Amino acid sequence: MKYKVKRYILSYAFLISVLVSSIANAQEYEYKYERPLSGVNNTWHTIDIPTELYRKLNIDFSDVRILGIKANGDTIEAPYILKERSYRVDNEPVEFNLINEVKNSKGYYYTFELPTSKVVNSIELSFNKSNFNWRVSLEGSNNQQEWFTILKKNRIVGIENSNTSYKYTLLEFNNVSYKYFRIKIPAKLNPKFARAVMQEKKVTKGTYNSPIIQSFSVVENDKYNKTEVLISLKDKMPISYLNLLVTDSIDYYRSITVDYATDSIENKTGWHYIYRSLFTSTLSSLNINGYNFSNVPLKHIRITIANNDNEPLNYKEVKLHGNTHQLMARFTKPASYFLVYGNKHAYVPNYDITRFEENIPAVTTQLSIGKEVEILEQKEDEAEPLFKDDIWLWSIMIFVIFILGWFSIKMLKND
Repeated sequence: MKYKVKRYILSYAFLISVLVSSIANAQEYEYKYERPLSGVNNTWHTIDIPTELYRKLNIDFSDVRILGIKANGDTIEAPYILKERSYRVDNEPVEFNLINEVKNSKGYYYTFELPTSKVVNSIELSFNKSNFNWRVSLEGSNNQQEWFTILKKNRIVGIENSNTSYKYTLLEFNNVSYKYFRIKIPAKLNPKFARAVMQEKKVTKGTYNSPIIQSFSVVENDKYNKTEVLISLKDKMPISYLNLLVTDSIDYYRSITVDYATDSIENKTGWHYIYRSLFTSTLSSLNINGYNFSNVPLKHIRITIANNDNEPLNYKEVKLHGNTHQLMARFTKPASYFLVYGNKHAYVPNYDITRFEENIPAVTTQLSIGKEVEILEQKEDEAEPLFKDDIWLWSIMIFVIFILGWFSIKMLKND
């Protein structure tokens, strides 16, 4: 009896291996597009991803591959690192000491001393106070005798109530280098100053694509006192920056939620989009610089503004841009190379070179990308897989495993 069980197990194991092989064979040819690469003459090269590719790539770029065809017909794969050419800010803290804290009829003054000469371009303030609205001034000096104005009447705000929790206390300015800094807060009551953080922000500018906006519409939801701004782009593109421009000159601060469409459904009333949250923040008259976030390929955006008990604001346009992407690839064997993509079931590749990025040369040459060619679903001279539909394959596998288990248990009981 044990021999019979073993024989059944081996038979079913062989069938499962055939099915798995069929699945692998079916997956191999699921890339829909290819573009020839020219100029491969070194080990390391860069490849800029063309703008028109984004609408065909997976959202996580998991379907991007660099394949080569050797002279003997063998296929090889070149590893790469995906680089996002993004705007980057590196904050270097600057040490200082609070040496003076005084007040007079004009307000409260806080003087800071830097032990060493440093460049400063931002100061973040904190207070043990929830609600405030001050216009502060910042001065710099090297001897505390002659003071130079850095910022004048720069507004900082703190709002805390049942609807909102918001603070804006950042002072930003051009690079300066002084031994002493003095902040003036024109407050009648003690601001309850807690601390300050001085920094030198070092900015690395990114490379951007600006999308073509196909439609921009504003919809008022009077029932819930919300405003929806709906934006559609001409093509799907990575977006990493958004700035909704308000025409009103009044002060405002309102919660906003930004969503992007991941899918769509058609019914009798037309197309309806399924949205996923991109980020939540505050739309404020104090922040006119917009919002930076991680790159997300998208085409349709929905911005929801909570008006609370306020009148809706007026919006004239939205500014958007996204970072470009680049592949840093390694080529070790002579071959005809292609950039292939367009596989919804592909996984993110795991290459060794991602762990040794510091060994990649700082200067590399860029490859040229040819025109897109659609890969035929099945070439005539290639053997077709046993099954073409993954769902049927996995269903049969599950059924076989179930039958195998059922027979095994039954035979053990009969033993």
